[in-house]
Amino acid sequence: MKIIEAIISRSALDDFNRCARQLGIFGFDLSEEQQLKDHHYTSKTTSRLKVDFAVLDEETKPFIHAVLESVHPDSIAIFKSDQGVGFPAHM
Repeated sequence: MKIIEAIISRSALDDFNRCARQLGIFGFDLSEEQQLKDHHYTSKTTSRLKVDFAVLDEETKPFIHAVLESVHPDSIAIFKSDQGVGFPAHM
């Protein structure tokens, strides 16, 4: 099992929800990510959303491709996971 983590803009949340429904992803974690606006250590931040969801190993590549094409995340990461860790398996 893999955990996919994508950082998306708030405006892409509807696109992610639509993509998730099409892929059969009905459970995911959503949290807010805070990032510095520039590298000059200002107190201004912009917010992005982090979505995490679990997929079976053999579904990883097609799911990543679908998210990249539909949502255009700022970043995407894949983590190996044991089945019983925190996320429901994709069904």
